[in-house]
This record gives sequence, structure tokens and C-alpha cells, in this order.
Amino acid sequence: MMSPSIFDDPITLEVVWGRLESIAAEMQTVLRRTALSTLISAANDLGCEIMDARGWSVAHAATSNPTFNLTLPRVAGELLKRFPAETLREGDVLFTNDPWIGAGHLPDVSVVTPFFKHGKLAGFAGSIAHVSDIGGLLNQSAARSVYEEGVHFPPLKLYAGGTPNEAIFTTLRGSVRAPEMVLGDLAAIVTATGVAARHAVDLLDEYGLDDLQELSDAVQTRAERAMRETIASLPDGDYPYEHTFHGPDGPMTIGAVVRIRGDELEVDYVDVPPQHPHGGINSTMSFTVARTTYALNCVLTPHIPSNQGLFRPITVHAPEGSVLNPEYPASVNDRTKVGWQTVPIVQGALAGIAPHTTAPSGFQSGMRFIGTDPQGVPLSTIFMHGGGMGAGEDTDGVDAICYPTSSTTIPVEVFESTIGAHVESNELLPESAGTGRMRGGYGLQTVVRAPRDEAAQFTMAASVNQLEFPPDGLDDGNPGTPTRILLDGEPVAPLEIPHRVGALALRRQTGAVTLRTPGGGGFGDPRQRDPMLVLRDVRDELLTAEAAERLYGVRVDLPTLHAARISDPAN
Repeated sequence: MMSPSIFDDPITLEVVWGRLESIAAEMQTVLRRTALSTLISAANDLGCEIMDARGWSVAHAATSNPTFNLTLPRVAGELLKRFPAETLREGDVLFTNDPWIGAGHLPDVSVVTPFFKHGKLAGFAGSIAHVSDIGGLLNQSAARSVYEEGVHFPPLKLYAGGTPNEAIFTTLRGSVRAPEMVLGDLAAIVTATGVAARHAVDLLDEYGLDDLQELSDAVQTRAERAMRETIASLPDGDYPYEHTFHGPDGPMTIGAVVRIRGDELEVDYVDVPPQHPHGGINSTMSFTVARTTYALNCVLTPHIPSNQGLFRPITVHAPEGSVLNPEYPASVNDRTKVGWQTVPIVQGALAGIAPHTTAPSGFQSGMRFIGTDPQGVPLSTIFMHGGGMGAGEDTDGVDAICYPTSSTTIPVEVFESTIGAHVESNELLPESAGTGRMRGGYGLQTVVRAPRDEAAQFTMAASVNQLEFPPDGLDDGNPGTPTRILLDGEPVAPLEIPHRVGALALRRQTGAVTLRTPGGGGFGDPRQRDPMLVLRDVRDELLTAEAAERLYGVRVDLPTLHAARISDPAN
């Protein structure tokens, strides 16, 4: 018979778990407030997790990157293989950026700080954050292996008993384009995990606990039960789905089967192209699993914060040597181009049976800027741009959101003050949303020009998705618009993007660079959309009156704020 636990009381469990979640949220706040790069401080491209002594996730910061949160337990597990629990001591800080262990590419650095009670390992505070540079080629499409994508650190001790590993810091300083910014961000990550570790120990002291395992087991058991109950409520069967998207050399297709048997679910990527020889589009298995389980969390149990227990009923398979499970040393820096495709695959396979399915979304894109300011100081940042989220059965998609991550579009004022480039406009893109009973979210149009100060020298590299295959609609909904890049108003052909804007020197003679992100897919028949919702988009200048009539069958009279279906006899 199991001994009683303080967490048998659900109120105590909720209070203590909530306290741990607040510690993870504080870790995120400390990191954002102390980081130097806009990628972390403004774009929120980070994850923060509290784990038990086994490396199993217990709580995370709710608005941090779900892929990073889902990857951190794998990172902790691999670090424990290299540095067993009994060898760790106060002041140790563990570190790696191995894409096959962590979040899939070298710029995502993992820092895990152990904390102790009475000299015994009690848990970990961990963070993954996207640093602004890690060396390697600027034009990602040209990379043929991970060796060309930057400096690679296997599992190491960044600090041993409080003493810094100067070899790591020296290597970074000599290998990246903006060393002060990168080293400053790394210091911020270490500081944030250290604050969380201290406060986790304070929480253990308050409740008389020696470690996090008792709380961890209680939380994970309940999460696992909830996921199993949800899976068991779905009909058993095999649910195949094929998804085609834009690859570096033309269309690529991935086929998968979602198998449901009782209270367990398997995602099997059965038809996957072999790993690609260049361009960094390969998604390591750690990234593939994280993206897949995140999508399942969204469509099955969005109300439950993720932890280790939630995913025990789920298995994910992908062929070795494929773009979803590449072998080392494949190039992986632009892994989102393939890894993100797992989200519409899961959504498409479970459409019609999962309780929270949405239409496919417009993925975010980015412009990476590397150069020097007028004083010659090296700078590096990525200007992220959100696309439109797919519509749900009862909700319109969110406009200009950096889905499928929790990153945010960097405010124009922050970007301009950092780089000095001139943002001529940054606005929602009219008529980009996929039409439906519920429409998709609108994409974004951003126009950037060279810095006003000619002493500033920058090179821009565009990383974009969904160029030829826009987000599909669902249940008779229509697709959103695809991504587009224009140079001085002239569209750049999809296959020309790596050559023309893979590493573009940004000068006054370059003219304007325009990025249009995709709109989300619509859900349901557009002719069934509430006319007043159509009127709202016309009033907001996201839809013309002519388009409202053509796309939705709704006649709008803007001066009188009147809208009605054309088929209505009264009209």
C-alpha cells in the first residue's frame, strides 16, 4: 500500500504546482529582461521548464516556446547520461547546442541548472533560447552539413562548481558574428535558470519536500490519465494523411498514418523523402517528436499544460535517414521548413474526430539581418513576421501570429532602433485570410528599406515558408494566400529566393524588400458566414465590398453599416 502524500489533496496539488509554474514564469521574465538580443527579449524565442531529478518535466512557463519545453526533458536525460546525478554538485551548469539532442539547430542553446537539498539532487531548472548568431553560413540554403552551420557544443559543463569553463566562452567569442550579444544572452540564460533553481529549493523547504519527485508523479499521473481518456473517446482506426509543401528544389510530400488503439495513439510517418543534401531543411527526431506531440496536445488536450505524463500514451516514428529523422551530420539550420509540416499533418489526419481541430495556419517567416551599426559594432537579429492562424469550427483565426510557436513579431520600434533599417510599413494584408464560415487569420505585409545612415552595413537573409502551397481550408473552407517576397515591388519566384534574398546586401540602391506572410485557412462554407462578421472586415478595410459579395455572397452598405446575404429575398 502506498504511503499517503500531501498531493492526494487536489487543492494542495493545485497550489504547489501553480507555485512551480510561477517560478518557471519568473525564469522567463528574468531571461527576457536581461537578454541583449531582440530574439529573446522581444520575440520571446525561448523555453523555460522545471524538471525533477530524473529530468522529467513538471512545469513550464505558459507563454514560452512549446517546442523548447517539450525538448528540455530529452536534453536533461542526455545530459544525465554524460553527467550522472551522483557526479553533480552545487554551482554546476550544464550546456549543449547539439541539434540531435535539443531543439533541432545550433542557434538554440540549452542550459540546465541542477538544484539540491541536503547535498542530494532535487531537480533541474532548464531553458532553451535562440541566440542571435552561432557562426556558419549566412545563406542557409547553401549549407551542405551541420559543420557549415556554426559551432557545435556536445554536452558540457558551462560551469563546474561555480567556475566558468573558459574554453567555451573563448570559442564562442572567436566563432560568432556578434560575440558580446551572444555572450550576454548566454549569461542571461544562466542567470534565469539560477534564479529558478533557488526559488524551487525555497518551495521545497516550505513544504518539507526533499525533491520534486512526489509532486512530479502526482502531476504526471493525472495528465497521463486525461490524455488516455481523450484518446479512448476517439474511434479506433488508422487515419492516413498526405501533405505537400514547398521544398528547396520543388514540391515535397510527406505521408503519415495516425493509429488509435484503445487509449494509445501512434503517429507513423510512413512516406517521407530522404534527408536533403543541402539547405538545412532536415528536422532532427527530437524536433519532429516535439512538434508532433505539440500538435496532438493542441487538438486533443489544449486545456492541460504539457508535462511528461501527458505524452506517455503517444509514440512517434519516422524513417532513419529521412528529412524527419536525418543522420548526423545533415544540415538542419532551417529545420522548420519540414518540421513545422507535422502540424497540418496531425490536424488533417484527425480532422472530423478530434475535439479541437483547426484549419492549417500560415507559418511565420523571418528576415535575418547581420552587420554593423554606424559605429562599427557587430549586430545580428531576426525580424520575425507572423502569418494568419487557421480558423476553428467556431472561431476566426488569429491575425499575424507566429504560429506554430509562441514567439512574437518584434515591434517595429525595437527593430528599427536595433538595426537602423527603415520599416516603411507593417500592416495586416487585406484579403489574405482563407474564407469560410469562420475565416482564417490575416497575414502581414512588411516593407523594409536600407538603414538611413549609410555607415551602417547589413546583409539580409530571408527564411520563408508556404510559397507555393498556402494553408488549406477545412470542411469546405478555402485556403489562405501564400507567402510572397518582392524586391522593389517585383515578385521573386519561389525557387529564386535562395539566390536573390538568401544573402542580400541591404543598400539604398537595393530598394524596398516586401514580405507578405500567408493567411490562415478557412473553416466551413463561406456562404454560411454571419453577414455582420463580413461587414466588420469591410469596415476594417481588410475586405472590399466587392470581395465580400464575390467571396461570401454578402452585400455590404458601409455608410449605413448594413450587410445581408444576396440570396435573402429582402435584398
